[in-house]
Amino acid sequence: MGLIGEKLRIQRLTKNYSQTYMAFMLNISQAAYSKLERDETEISLRRIYAIAEILKISAFELMPKPKYGIGINQEYYRKTMIKLRAFWKSGFTKTKLRIQK
Repeated sequence: MGLIGEKLRIQRLTKNYSQTYMAFMLNISQAAYSKLERDETEISLRRIYAIAEILKISAFELMPKPKYGIGINQEYYRKTMIKLRAFWKSGFTKTKLRIQK
């Protein structure tokens, strides 16, 4: 279930909305809406948000999963945190700020 159209169709059916109703709310034809559900037409981010608002769901529920993972690279995060701790312990916090007059 990675395609937006399939997610869109499932959410629409869950809400018991017709394609005609969705098309009316989006100010497009029913045929154009049908193409969105069949992934025959590319869907813009603006349109995803409009559809999500009609369905009363988060737009992120309609968007495809990222190609290369869904979160922060844990190894990169760990190394960055180690560097930050070392930076703070290095005396940065002990350095007195000098106010120039």
